Amino acid sequence: MVDVTGMLRSLRPEELETLRSRGPAQILDEALLRAIDTAAGGPGEGRGYYVVKGHLWPVENREYHLREDVAEELFGSEGPA
Repeated sequence: MVDVTGMLRSLRPEELETLRSRGPAQILDEALLRAIDTAAGGPGEGRGYYVVKGHLWPVENREYHLREDVAEELFGSEGPA
């Protein structure tokens, strides 16, 4: 089970600000994926906080987005687009 509030609190202030500044429908870049993984406990641990939208293949073209409940926690009623 994921702890959305705990993970968000574990992000560094600049990581949290980057997430907020890019909006709820953002595509997460590698730096933000690593930051979420780290905040969730280590490499790969953040997978419960983000999801792939669109095509799964090829892997290098995957687009990762905040999971809906994570975006809602972070942005309130704005939610993901």
